[in-house]
Amino acid sequence: MALTMQARLQRVLGRPGAETTLERALSLPRTAPLPVNATPQHLAARHALFDDHPDEARTALLPLLVEAERTGDAEATVDILRSLAETELRAGRCARALHHAHRAQALTDRTALSPAPACYTSALVEGTARRTDLALVHARRGVDTARQEDNKIFLSRNLFALGHLLLATGRPKKALEALEEVRALEEVQQVHDPSILRWHPELAETLAALGHLDQAQGLLDDTRRTATDLGRHTVLPPLERAQALLDAARGDYDTAARRLTEAADHLRHLPLEHGRTLLALSHTERRGRRRASARTAAQSAADLFTAHQAQPWAETAAHTLSRLEAASTDNSAHPRLTSAEQRCAELAAAGASNRDIATTLTVSVKTVEATLTRVYRKLGLHSRFQLAHAVTPARE
Repeated sequence: MALTMQARLQRVLGRPGAETTLERALSLPRTAPLPVNATPQHLAARHALFDDHPDEARTALLPLLVEAERTGDAEATVDILRSLAETELRAGRCARALHHAHRAQALTDRTALSPAPACYTSALVEGTARRTDLALVHARRGVDTARQEDNKIFLSRNLFALGHLLLATGRPKKALEALEEVRALEEVQQVHDPSILRWHPELAETLAALGHLDQAQGLLDDTRRTATDLGRHTVLPPLERAQALLDAARGDYDTAARRLTEAADHLRHLPLEHGRTLLALSHTERRGRRRASARTAAQSAADLFTAHQAQPWAETAAHTLSRLEAASTDNSAHPRLTSAEQRCAELAAAGASNRDIATTLTVSVKTVEATLTRVYRKLGLHSRFQLAHAVTPARE
């Protein structure tokens, strides 16, 4: 148990030797009964998940679930079910992930365990596989419970799930609040390894969506450096996806498309991450006026999400496809915007005020007002509400 805890802390703190310590723990016989969720075998499965080896993690977790259920340890059973749910989700097996998450949530509620851990897993799985509204309920319940219990670990995790869901549903301002608190909590807990809770690309994407480009770039540079130093190469493709979105926000669509294509290739073994990257590629190609490439990427993403039963993402991809088809059949209704008009429109669609837009673009408020007037005239719109549904990305 001591070696297992040492290996856990070494990984969290980014210290060398975590795997060697864990191997020592695994080599020792279990001469006394241990809670299954405190064994080195469970930690090894968690590390495999962090390193994007979900099949390896699943193989290790299934016998641990049998053991936890046999001993009747509710807390250990919930932890193993949660690990299995997150593992199956990582592998794109959404139906299995839902099954394990539902079992963990039901057992938690039945035995009066703290709901914060199960809520975190339920929020992640529900938000990817079935319903984002229910996922948000789980995340907010987890946040509230963790605050009441002063549980910083699962406060951080539930806030991450909340921020991810808010970003995915087009609310970057609210997502920023949650994800910035995650960053602060992780710093307080001295979590140095970026593979454990992958909030970094989510926060960078949120910052980019809101026009805070320099902050997003600084976060990406720091995280990329840390991941490389620690050998956490699986963290890099999602960072490249966020970097590409930052490139697109600066108007460099060619570089953004290249980055996203390369990141998608590296993420083929993780179908949902692959699909999410293809969807980002579709948005980028659309903004670069390459509608055929945008439709191809969106269709591939829709096919992936549908095949893996990721319903909310499949709906998002289908909506993207329908907008592309509508645009291709009525180009006259969507005249081309200049790069300045496009950037101004995107910031307004994201919910930024005219003063915020002026600060971001380093122009006067009057210039912003004049630019938006031209945008409304070109697109035949009359309000920001309409703008939010006509401009990609359509964010609050």
